Amino acid sequence: MRNVWYHLRRPTLVRRIIIAQILLLTLLWSLFLTFILWEDLRSPPILTGSKTYETLFTLVERMDERPQTRTEVLEAFSKALRESYGGGEDPALSINLVVRKNGAVIFSSAGAPVGVTNTRPGEMEHVQSEGRAWTSRTLKSAHSDVEVTLFTPASGWNFFIYLNSRGYYILPLLVCFPFLLFPAWLSIRIAMRPWNKVVNEIALRTPDDLSPLKAVPKHRELRQMVDAINDFLARVRESAERERVFIADAAHELRTPLAAMRINVEALQSYVLSQSQQELLAGIVRSNSRAARLVNQLLLMMHSEARIDTVMEPVPLMSLIQDRMAALEPLASERRVELEFFAEDEVWVSGIRECLMSLIDNLIENAVKYSPEGGRIQVDVRSLEKSTQLHVSDAGPGIPVELRERVFDRFFRDPNQLQSGSGLGLAIVKAVAQQHNSSVNLSTSAEAGLMVTVDFPNRTYS
Repeated sequence: MRNVWYHLRRPTLVRRIIIAQILLLTLLWSLFLTFILWEDLRSPPILTGSKTYETLFTLVERMDERPQTRTEVLEAFSKALRESYGGGEDPALSINLVVRKNGAVIFSSAGAPVGVTNTRPGEMEHVQSEGRAWTSRTLKSAHSDVEVTLFTPASGWNFFIYLNSRGYYILPLLVCFPFLLFPAWLSIRIAMRPWNKVVNEIALRTPDDLSPLKAVPKHRELRQMVDAINDFLARVRESAERERVFIADAAHELRTPLAAMRINVEALQSYVLSQSQQELLAGIVRSNSRAARLVNQLLLMMHSEARIDTVMEPVPLMSLIQDRMAALEPLASERRVELEFFAEDEVWVSGIRECLMSLIDNLIENAVKYSPEGGRIQVDVRSLEKSTQLHVSDAGPGIPVELRERVFDRFFRDPNQLQSGSGLGLAIVKAVAQQHNSSVNLSTSAEAGLMVTVDFPNRTYS
């Protein structure tokens, strides 16, 4: 029930168009009916015609010698008139009848304005009686001295009551709406098919796909929107490409001076005997190493985010992880961190070997960096039915849940983290994972540290 209420409250363009059509139909019907019925009230057909008057003349003249019967017949006739006109028995809302003979009133409907007489027999007149407005007309019989006057209400409120009492307003709308809603909904859904094609293409896009939309409809309104989106994508694509080229060029340019600086500082260390000078030069070498690592990570980031048409090849994931763990063993030994690897059989994944090496290196290096001395890092590969999962777990401080999405942003680091770093490691991991149509998730490890899970879906090789 909650889901139904949610969908009813959720705004939709189809519902908005249908409501607009209903409101427009109601407005047009109201204006049309107001015009027709207002004219009808200003010159009611029952007053402008002569059939009612002639009938009354005949009744009165033929029952002249039976006044009691005449009164009963006129009473019944008056009720019939009011029933036909609408407005019920209220004299202020319905038609009234006054019959005179030789100038004397011989019959009047209940509540009729008897004191009002027409000054222009045969013509329509607007008169006032006891604060009420009436439209009246008096005709005189050609064969006797019988006069018949009919009164209809002429005020705005009476008009409203008259309008609804006869069912002119509500009933047609109630009849039309059910037959209008489904055709309107169906026509809108059919008309919006080109729109849905564009929506589906956008929904299937990956975050790094900034190519123009292929679904270019012929419809003018929708084409304008697609052209605007394509122009926007082109500007974003150009901006991202300029940023990538700038960072890549800057990183390439920095590698040479950084390498030269390190060589010169290491050469200078052999000529310096002072302990304080040795410490200063060692600090320069460490800073140089961090800068060189940052440059390498920037190059890896740009390479991972670049849309290159490299052919995916089967890569032995277990063997690749073993090679990278062997290469990173000295780093782990320096911090007295133990590396453990678990895998049952060789698993092959479709990918780019160099990029996967970058992903594994960043995961293990981060785990070593943030693990306490004497800690343990566990790497395991699990082959599932439709995917292959790589898990890297450590016993470090972990990442707060509220920051686990933001740490994938470039250069973002936990403000409470004391370890130095560039904030690019997990960004590179996510970029490589997206390049391989994979996902990366962060969770808490069994030792209250961080566990990173990379899921390589669908295409597996064994």
